[in-house]
Amino acid sequence: MKKSETSMYVEIIAEQLGICQAEVEERIAHARKVYHIPLKYYANHRLYLADGDETLKMHEERMIAEREKITKRLSKITGWTLDQAQAYLLHITNTFHITGKEVMDSLLYEKTDEEIAAWKEEKLARAQARITRIQEKTGWSEYEVRKHMAKCKAVFGIAMANYENTRCYELTDAELSTYANLEDSRRLCEKYITVDTDVLKDKQLFNETYREFLGRDFWVNRDSDYASFKKFLRWKREVFCKPIDLFGAHGVFKKRVPFGRKKELYAFFEREPKMLVEEVIKQHPEMAAFYDGSINTVRVFTILKDDRFDAFAAFVRFGVGGIADNVSAGGIACGVDPVSGEIITPAVGNEGILYQKHPLTGKRFEGFRIPYWQEILTLTEQALRKVDGVNYVGWDVAITKRGPILVEGNNVPCLSIYQSLFAYRKEGRKFTYAKYLEE
Repeated sequence: MKKSETSMYVEIIAEQLGICQAEVEERIAHARKVYHIPLKYYANHRLYLADGDETLKMHEERMIAEREKITKRLSKITGWTLDQAQAYLLHITNTFHITGKEVMDSLLYEKTDEEIAAWKEEKLARAQARITRIQEKTGWSEYEVRKHMAKCKAVFGIAMANYENTRCYELTDAELSTYANLEDSRRLCEKYITVDTDVLKDKQLFNETYREFLGRDFWVNRDSDYASFKKFLRWKREVFCKPIDLFGAHGVFKKRVPFGRKKELYAFFEREPKMLVEEVIKQHPEMAAFYDGSINTVRVFTILKDDRFDAFAAFVRFGVGGIADNVSAGGIACGVDPVSGEIITPAVGNEGILYQKHPLTGKRFEGFRIPYWQEILTLTEQALRKVDGVNYVGWDVAITKRGPILVEGNNVPCLSIYQSLFAYRKEGRKFTYAKYLEE
């Protein structure tokens, strides 16, 4: 008989705590019945380690607050009432078992139920393909793969999406415990960001707040008029467009500015969802030499403790055939020495494949020094000190001929992606930030 997902998590938690499965089942049932905490949330937030009910209560309040925030955001975007937004999210959750966060991140509210069903089917197919690849590499059963993926998330905080490229299936528990992970990034966020993070999540607010570090002009296609659009365009022949409510390079595109047809282009943007329309970044020739179809950006993990700045980790991303360099969008990434700015690993893609050279241009990665590295560190420190209470950010930085400029800031930058770049040599990178998690 095929074991259920609940049985799988019960096994994992029982093994970690050294207690019988019946006791684990009681704890899970208590969290669900009294505090309405779902099984995966209970496991992945390590609530099985909670001492008493205070932590469970805190997480219940946190889930309620997050649902309310998503409902308000959906209401604002769609024009629905709060009741309509809440009813829609409940319908999607009950029908497709999709979270509100997924609804917002993937713009599912713009799709029909049939389209959402197809979206979920495609997502499940990708996940199954990943499991099949790991089965072929390990000889494990499907259940063994699923259980180990769930364990890596629930015990070691490694996101399932990063399981394959981090090569978790090759590692012992002792090795996994040294690995940088997404859950640690969330803990750093909770500890070092003491104010609302909308300044990092809202693209428009981010651009307005950090305008002095952007090095480019921008326009938002809402609450504006043709005169402001015409002033923004001026001599531009191409613009870069980012949907306000999407992340991970989803929905981004470039748009040519047709000669003598600015009003037509303005009408186009007025019909589009809310988005940032930006001046196209012209990157440094040395960065473009790897691949010039995207802006190849550096992610710098920065923290401010006791007024001391530290850029404790970094990686650089390169596009491969598309206009985005995000690994989730088909790009590849390399580890970078945060002191010197030198690339110190081969590139890694979504499936954990190593590239010594760029697959399209043949330019070698290791040994290359990112231009303007000291200026990048200065820029990110100045940006981190800009907003009081925002003391942990993963900055995305582009490099131009004149120096570095900010692209985005991330309040929970994915340490699992950073870790995956060192997985080929089984080198855990938690040591780079472990001291910042110490109480």
